[in-house]
Amino acid sequence: MRKSLFILFSFLLFLGYSCEAIKQAENDAKLERANTPKYSDYYNPDEFDFADKTYKDNIKTVLFHPRNQPLAYPMIPLGSKFQLELTFDDLDGDVKNYSYTIVHCTANWEESDLSPFDYIEGFTEDSFDDYRYSFNTLQSYTQYRVYLPNQRMDFTKSGNYILKVFENSNQEEVILSKRFLVYEEKVIINSRVIAPNISRYLRTHQRLSFSFDYGMLGTLNPMTDIQVSILQNGRWDKAVHKLRPQFVRNKELVFDYSDQTLFKAGKEFRYFDFRNFSFNTEKVDKIWIEEETNTNQVKINRDEKRHTERYNYWKDMNGQFVIGRFGGFTRVDADYAWVHFSFEKEAPLDNGNVYVYGKFCDWEATDDNKMRYDYEDKSYKAKAYLKQGVYNYQYVVWEDGNEQIDDSILEGDYYETENNYIILIYFRPFNARYDQLVGFDILNSRN
Repeated sequence: MRKSLFILFSFLLFLGYSCEAIKQAENDAKLERANTPKYSDYYNPDEFDFADKTYKDNIKTVLFHPRNQPLAYPMIPLGSKFQLELTFDDLDGDVKNYSYTIVHCTANWEESDLSPFDYIEGFTEDSFDDYRYSFNTLQSYTQYRVYLPNQRMDFTKSGNYILKVFENSNQEEVILSKRFLVYEEKVIINSRVIAPNISRYLRTHQRLSFSFDYGMLGTLNPMTDIQVSILQNGRWDKAVHKLRPQFVRNKELVFDYSDQTLFKAGKEFRYFDFRNFSFNTEKVDKIWIEEETNTNQVKINRDEKRHTERYNYWKDMNGQFVIGRFGGFTRVDADYAWVHFSFEKEAPLDNGNVYVYGKFCDWEATDDNKMRYDYEDKSYKAKAYLKQGVYNYQYVVWEDGNEQIDDSILEGDYYETENNYIILIYFRPFNARYDQLVGFDILNSRN
């Protein structure tokens, strides 16, 4: 009897300890989640999320722009003869069954209520038949290309779109997605970049003021049927969304906010050029071939913080990149290299992570462009596998608990900085099924 009671008591004691251990483990897990930077929850490489994104490691150098305009944002007028050009490299170097389709979206980048037959004329999906193999490169790859619209697929509606590329005729096997815009010119925007009217932002920010006549849109409720998005340097991660008119003057909608159209000015982007492996350019410290892996290696000069430096203007590409090599004629004779970045810092941050950042990583902070601190060298380091060309980049911080990256901590903000802005006017009248893109304006802060 005593033995049975002892066993029962031991079991209950064990059960109590187990419950306590489980409870403690749950608390520890909650604490770990609370202290984990937001990027780990946000970034899932396999989840399709209607954004500029590459989902497979073998897919590199995705370029999407108006034909023959490599630095322009992918947007074209509805019903025109202009085309968008998509190219990407598959580092497996073979030929795969890749296809593409387009998805119409709302102004807020969610799938619209339209069916593909409502906005596509022709085939709703098509395969790639234009591909080329690399030559004279250490890294073998196959480059795929398509132009939109084409004889087999065209758009019939304006608005936001996603170009989705997938494998084996299966739209669940997405390899990349890219945003683009199809617009109508139903409104003319009068806009300008002006100084902030809040004193503390005078030397660090830029403000947009604009207006347009909505008479051509017919009868509408301007406070509910119109919304505006503003992009700085083509970046959706810094965009202003769902902007409504400040007030109505006759049939003119006026947007002259003190705060809602305010942008951090940033600073001209850092850059490097490795179009030639034969000599070091101004920003390149060392070039070599690693024999063990038979890969090109490029070491960029060590960088330092610039947030306290005086402003210096140079003509940058506002974070973008262009592909090519000296003496080359096509994009398939440009090679790849591991590009090594280093950023000098006496001690690591204790409240966040540092990333090397730009259009080359689709303006996303992920493990691929996250920097690791080297205590011996007293610097943050990272490397990226990039195709030969000229690149803009910057260093950003993602502080723990924040939902967005901060490019001011290490780079600084200066009101003189040259930036491009795109103003997008969306119109959705009562009972309509989709957001029309009825007007846009592109302006520069230095013009």
